Amino acid sequence: MFSWIFIMALTCLELNPKYWVRGLKRNSQSFIMIQLGRYVVGLIIGIVIIYFRLIDISLTGMMNTYGFVVAINLLISGLFHPSNRIKKGKEQKQKQKQKQEQKKPKLPIVNVQGMLGAFILVGLLVLNFVYPFTVTQELAQLGEIETSNEQIESVTEEAVRSVPYTYARYKSEIVFGNIDNYSFFELGESSIQKMDDELYWVSPIEYASVWRWLRADYAPGYIMVSAEDPNAEAQLMDDYEMNYVPSAYLGEHLERHVRKTYEDVILMGYSFEPDDEGRPYYAYSYAYYDHYRTGPKADGVIVVDAESGEMEQYELGEQPDFIDNAIDYGVALDYAHWFGTYSNGLFNALFAKEGVHQPTSDEEMIGVLGPDEDMYWMVDHMRPNQESNTMVGFTMVNAQTGEAKYYTGSSGLLNAGGAREVVDKSYQREQWSGTQPVLYSVYDQYTWVVPVVDQNGLMREMAMVHADTGNVATGSSREEAFSSYRQMLATDLDSDDFVPTDVLEEETVEGTVYRVSDTLNEQYIQVLITDEARVLEFDLTTVADAVFLQEGDDIAAQVVDTEENVLNVVDFTNVTIEDDFGEVEDFELDEEAGNESDSEASDENGEGEE
Repeated sequence: MFSWIFIMALTCLELNPKYWVRGLKRNSQSFIMIQLGRYVVGLIIGIVIIYFRLIDISLTGMMNTYGFVVAINLLISGLFHPSNRIKKGKEQKQKQKQKQEQKKPKLPIVNVQGMLGAFILVGLLVLNFVYPFTVTQELAQLGEIETSNEQIESVTEEAVRSVPYTYARYKSEIVFGNIDNYSFFELGESSIQKMDDELYWVSPIEYASVWRWLRADYAPGYIMVSAEDPNAEAQLMDDYEMNYVPSAYLGEHLERHVRKTYEDVILMGYSFEPDDEGRPYYAYSYAYYDHYRTGPKADGVIVVDAESGEMEQYELGEQPDFIDNAIDYGVALDYAHWFGTYSNGLFNALFAKEGVHQPTSDEEMIGVLGPDEDMYWMVDHMRPNQESNTMVGFTMVNAQTGEAKYYTGSSGLLNAGGAREVVDKSYQREQWSGTQPVLYSVYDQYTWVVPVVDQNGLMREMAMVHADTGNVATGSSREEAFSSYRQMLATDLDSDDFVPTDVLEEETVEGTVYRVSDTLNEQYIQVLITDEARVLEFDLTTVADAVFLQEGDDIAAQVVDTEENVLNVVDFTNVTIEDDFGEVEDFELDEEAGNESDSEASDENGEGEE
């Protein structure tokens, strides 16, 4: 790194050999002092560009930074060196025409040095600001995004994250106070990670300032918060001495530490990635450019041990299994943007806009766990320049392999903003709001999972929004929300377009009740019956007579099978009660008994009248 600073400082010296010869002949001491001063300026520029900005020492990287330095140097040098006058012909002709030439204005020779500087400067500006618009269709294909009208595979309840970012930060801040000398540190950026088959929000502990870095020996680990259970306590993982972190300085600064070894690699962004045993690592995504400095193509990841600083470089898809984000979200978002905007060309994107669609967010993609247990970057798309609550599709980029698909089968469904608006209206009275909607396929239905938080950012409930109808099911926990959503799919979506048997599979189970739970949340009862390993769940708002179930009752229940351990009961028959009492319509009054009763009533009325 430092060798490049000394070498590239030479670009600030006088670049014209002619002036070196002239300067050394006329006043060598003064000329050399001027060049030394210019070299010092070059060193300062090199320290800023190479040591602090940490540019990649690649051909295009050096061209795109030091090219401007050379261009400005040539322009300034050209302005301060006197130009020669035009000399026409030989000396004899010049003497003969001397009087005539003196009457005419003398034109300066075109300054080649200045012109060369201007040419380089214009060329760099064109490469940076014009050239990208000439390769837009290549950019659209850079992510190799496939288009699919199939529905994504349904996920299990365990794969759905229910704890939002704001609540995870709140719980992390509480535990943060338990750190020794906590004023030395601050909470780093939180990211979603899969650790030991569970989802967590992980937040590295960072230095608060350069003075705190000088005082502290190391950053004391990280904090992890369950992304599945809002009631779980945050965990302070302070058994690790993290020396190489983004907020450190000099040689311990994470990116500088990586750059010292991998000088020519184009670094895109990092992710904090503890392994399944909890040991802290950073994963630095890197890329290459096919079109000068336009359109980074994700190429691999560099894994850094945050304690020892040991590093290993992996090609994309060959990294260790615990690395969830081998592709930086910014690269994935660029893929989605270019694909949606430029697939039919630049002029179409500017004027006709046929088939143009854009991500609903220009800043972030949501990290979700897919049905294949890989992490994905996901963002929904909408029509350009429209304030709409519906989407035209969504992009999912596998953050571990780079495979990407754009799903069109979701066109017309609620987008993230629409789902949040539906949830907000559902909680107007409480003044709670939805946050960080995430799209999943749940029971083969596109569903927005929206954590609900109060005005202080504390999580209150979890909402599940049916993306097609906007129907909302809520619960105080993920389990309760899923149970409510199952019931909603089986009973509430009763229009022609949503027949329960098309959504979920119905079947009839029979058996003898041998366990009955207490009423859950004043709405549900769970029952165990013989010859059935799964739990039957009764919603008292739809099957109210389930409250009379007792152990020993024989029942036949029509249930909705979601391939989970809980069967939602749509309707049921208590065979024991029917055998003992019969149905209500089976009770008939004997006519004679009825007449006697009528006459007795008449007699009594008559006596009363007397």
